[in-house]
Amino acid sequence: MWTLAFWRAVAERALKTAAQTAIATIGTTAAFNEVRWPVIGMVVLLATVLSVLMSIASAATTDGSPSLSGAETLTPLPRHAVDPVSDAGTPPTTTLS
Repeated sequence: MWTLAFWRAVAERALKTAAQTAIATIGTTAAFNEVRWPVIGMVVLLATVLSVLMSIASAATTDGSPSLSGAETLTPLPRHAVDPVSDAGTPPTTTLS
């Protein structure tokens, strides 16, 4: 749970939840001809916090994955994925074959 891969997966889930909630809430309130931005902001914030808490709870009950079903497994990220700039200050080189 305390790996960079875990927190990246949690952040991705939270961002998706925030975007989906914002779109749904804006669409719903627009149908009633009144978009209240403070209400939308509170709903999005609550959904995002719940998403993060669910990911943490899922990690506690699984092998450390934010996926409760176990369908997603996390592998440690290589160093260049964590820090794109090497110690020498130049980006790492990659070759395509």
